[in-house]
Amino acid sequence: MSGRIVVLTEDIANKIAAGEVVERPASIVKELVENSIDAGATDVRVELEKGGCASIAITDNGSGIEYEDVALVFERHATSKIHHFEDIYRVASFGFRGEAMPSIASVARVEMLTRRPEDLAGTRVVVEGGAIKEILPAGCSAGTQIKVTKIFENVPARRKFLKTEPTEQGLCLDAITRLALAHPEIRFNVFANGREILAAPQALDISARIAMVMGSDFSGHCLAVNGEQQNVKLFGFISRPEFTRSNSRNIFLFVNRRYVRDNNVSHAVLSAYRQIIEARRYPAAVLFLDLPGDDVDVNVHPAKMEVRFKDSRSIHDLVSRTIARSLAADNTPKDGFVYRLSPREKMPAPDFFRPRPSFLADNAGKYSRQNMQQAISADLLLRSGSEQPPITGGNYAKKEPINFTGFRYLGQFANTFLIFAGREGFILIDQHAAHERIVFEKLKKSSGEGIVSQPLLLPEVVSLSPGQIFLFSGYIDFLQDVGLQIEIFGRDAIVVKALPAILPQISSREIIADIAEQLVDQNSKPDLQERKEKILAALACRAAIKANSALSEEEVAALCRDLETAPFNATCPHGRPVIVNFSLGEIERMFKRK
Repeated sequence: MSGRIVVLTEDIANKIAAGEVVERPASIVKELVENSIDAGATDVRVELEKGGCASIAITDNGSGIEYEDVALVFERHATSKIHHFEDIYRVASFGFRGEAMPSIASVARVEMLTRRPEDLAGTRVVVEGGAIKEILPAGCSAGTQIKVTKIFENVPARRKFLKTEPTEQGLCLDAITRLALAHPEIRFNVFANGREILAAPQALDISARIAMVMGSDFSGHCLAVNGEQQNVKLFGFISRPEFTRSNSRNIFLFVNRRYVRDNNVSHAVLSAYRQIIEARRYPAAVLFLDLPGDDVDVNVHPAKMEVRFKDSRSIHDLVSRTIARSLAADNTPKDGFVYRLSPREKMPAPDFFRPRPSFLADNAGKYSRQNMQQAISADLLLRSGSEQPPITGGNYAKKEPINFTGFRYLGQFANTFLIFAGREGFILIDQHAAHERIVFEKLKKSSGEGIVSQPLLLPEVVSLSPGQIFLFSGYIDFLQDVGLQIEIFGRDAIVVKALPAILPQISSREIIADIAEQLVDQNSKPDLQERKEKILAALACRAAIKANSALSEEEVAALCRDLETAPFNATCPHGRPVIVNFSLGEIERMFKRK
């Protein structure tokens, strides 16, 4: 390979630049729909073939483009939004850097029909590989129609990194959903392989559109938020504390009606919920920040997904304070419990440590697995599978199987961790992680044989996004095998008819939401078996003993017994440690005795 410096050809430079804007079909959908919105469209139709990997078609009733400007659309850095550098900081539209259309055209074939309402004829243009192949007058309706095909055909390295059709389609729907949330005045219709999968008619206001897009589950468990600070306004909706999700994907932030990701604002949202929802659970929120364009820089990310605030500290304070105030004002009883949050309220000291009399004797013979299995039977916990060779300690870093031989139970710490003392130190067991592993292995072992279902007295309807519904359609038979009987109900809901009989305490609404979020995971491209294991892990997490749950000695004994016989018992199904070992030597060093 030559070490000489060369100037890249225009073709290569365009393909590299396109990678910053066009990562996948969803990027194309986002850019084209944003162009429709900038053109003043009130009706947008999106058609996807094979999840957007084969073709994407966008039709709108916007202002259209006059004949003389059509060719300029595909010239890099051609824009009608910026005439002076300072305009960058005042622009309120989506596309303003003139990169989207040439970027798309450099990695795909683009056919466009466009006409202004005042023109008698429109224009047809075909662009492929960044070069205009055809541009002619044509008859068409007012507005713009764009069809994109041969996506990444000339960039095979990019195409091979695309995920499955359901995943790519789900990402396209996510992009449309975010735009639909911020623009209730526009009607959106989305079709996949000829079938309508999303219909969002025009709405009178943001709240009506949120109810349409987010579904009845969110709209039935949400609170309005309104706050103002100097020249910044915050409004939107947040979920009540009983409505949580397994990740932060359901936190939507819009700055001047542009969807963005911002860690500072996300942290502000979570900090307001910190003491009122369980660990590793997340609220849902749709928040809109309106502020002067001079106070926010939207030009820090090629795809304009991130922003930089002039005063991020005040934005954080406004979001956190406004959400905390709305939660504090919500006195609606939910399941017999009233949620209140007051910064001045003094909370009673938690029962962090409850010592218990030892129920394991001091001689190793009584710690044997055989005697433990005879000790106490608890229906609360599940029994599970194969034998594991014993070890003398609990070093989680080596991921060795756990054995309690030689350890004496002392009690619970924070009603979450089980403490055991041994001759060479002590160990802590995370009761939730331990029970997760037990339940997961039980489900995994039984799924091939078919787990008995417990029919619900009344079937429950759970709202999901159209993208999630599409993903679920490929897993109905597997869910049946693990005892979860569901049916797809229309475009945006699932009916749950039965739950696994061995997991009677789980909430059908919450477990369906958790499974949906596992299936839509876009950070990897798991195979079928991995996806199934993620579903089982979600079931196990929901069914497992929670943190802050007091356990009787009988329940602890049963948990230890089942944990010893569970495979891979040093970690939970998500890879977190079940056990942490503190050796006597480590403790002595902490106290400077060695």
